[in-house]
Amino acid sequence: MSDEKIQLFQEVIDYFGNQPKTAKALGIKQSSVRMWLFNGRMSADNALLVQKLTNGKFKALDLRPSLKEHLSEIEVA
Repeated sequence: MSDEKIQLFQEVIDYFGNQPKTAKALGIKQSSVRMWLFNGRMSADNALLVQKLTNGKFKALDLRPSLKEHLSEIEVA
């Protein structure tokens, strides 16, 4: 796990105020937010939701780099 990613997750938490407020905004448990810092990973769903709720301040691809692998599978109508 990289310190840069942990720092980015902490910036997301700070944006919303704290871990409980972040969890509430995303509709998840606070323990899930805590695990971002512990494991250095965020789900793709949460990464996309963070991008949406922050109006793009935080990019899903930065929060969950593995999303890049799936971009070619997404079709835009």
